[in-house]
Amino acid sequence: MPEMELDRSELLREEVAYTRLDCGLEVATMRKRGFAKKYAVLATRYGSCDTKFRIAGALDAVSTPEGVAHFLEHKLFEEENGSIDDIFADLGAYSNAFTNYTMTGYLFSCVDNFWPAFDTLLDFVMRPHFTDENVEREKGIIEQEIRMNEDSPDWQGVNGLLKALYHAHPVRDEIAGTVDSVQRITKEMLYECYRTFYHPSNMTLFVVGDVSAGDVADRASALLDGRDFAPAPEVERIRPDEPSSIRVQRVEKRMAVSEPIVCFGYKDPNVSSLASSPGQPLMRRIIGMEMLMHTLAGTSSALYNALYEEGLIDASFDWDYDCEHDYGLAMFEGRSNSPDRLVKRVTEGIASFLSAGVDPDEFERTRRRVIGSMLRSFDSLEFIAYNFLTYHFRNMRLIDSVDVARSIPPVEAQSVARELFDPDSLAVSVITPREPEGKE
Repeated sequence: MPEMELDRSELLREEVAYTRLDCGLEVATMRKRGFAKKYAVLATRYGSCDTKFRIAGALDAVSTPEGVAHFLEHKLFEEENGSIDDIFADLGAYSNAFTNYTMTGYLFSCVDNFWPAFDTLLDFVMRPHFTDENVEREKGIIEQEIRMNEDSPDWQGVNGLLKALYHAHPVRDEIAGTVDSVQRITKEMLYECYRTFYHPSNMTLFVVGDVSAGDVADRASALLDGRDFAPAPEVERIRPDEPSSIRVQRVEKRMAVSEPIVCFGYKDPNVSSLASSPGQPLMRRIIGMEMLMHTLAGTSSALYNALYEEGLIDASFDWDYDCEHDYGLAMFEGRSNSPDRLVKRVTEGIASFLSAGVDPDEFERTRRRVIGSMLRSFDSLEFIAYNFLTYHFRNMRLIDSVDVARSIPPVEAQSVARELFDPDSLAVSVITPREPEGKE
């Protein structure tokens, strides 16, 4: 059995066992005794933002069109004689895959036939099959997906905000790419990116459920350690220089909506300072901002209720804080018949909130609600499966989240908010109803 390292949370009474196989694959298991369902996720540190990179020893960097990571996700799910989904379905397992800005993941869940499904997961991800013909065929399928995103007002509102906030960072680009960029993807390009980013040493396998960590590691080792993997490439991910300023203050797009959709937010000016100290500092920023945003604009906050009573928001109003090592933003979104007035009221509310200072008692009430939600989440294997690697690839531990939430004082969260909620860092994206035909 490969040697194991254990991470424990006494508060949660949870334990994660880690090992690294001879082929380089990291394997992590969280055993949940008594649970019937099991999840397995195999993910690589490769997302839509990784469009430019340099392999150690190469003179030139490699630049790829937008959408290659997402295209690879699609193609790996296709066998020479059919779809991987059909194999999982025959085993009674649910399968899925996802690509985001920084990672690509493949997963399944099941009650029975865990080991045959486990074997299938590791086999198909590690055995690519691309031809000129199947790559061309996939372009039409992905083009349909892109068209659907183009017709989604909610997504266009978010994407418009990202394009307003960021000058050059690839977070502003569509994860699936564009119709034009997808047409430029070739079989050779897919194989090059696969060899670069799908080496086992760049990947992590995570299993959660009532299954032994030793059995998981032994099975993965038996499946993979005998394969002839090339030496792990040393990869430099290249990002364009991104100014601290926003690109534009406002963007607007007309679409088929019954009322305007507004998405507005602040570009985090200091998140790049965390790049040299990943882990706890980044985790404290994310969780601290979550608690502060709940306090500021959660459904029980004075601001939320005032906006609701004034008719400026409805139940669609929401907020989010997203932060990676090289980008971050706080965002508000929802439907409103008065989008500009809503933005004005929220920015005024933020200014008043920061001027008065965070109320310690209200912050503590929010902390208890957030921690309660976190504790309940650890009873959801689905939550754990989807979030473990999101934390892990940021050098954070999901099982530390409750302890971190307990340790953040109001003054720390307020300090981050004062930096973040700078009026000069605010951009607005509005989706407005189309004019009646003949009036545009």
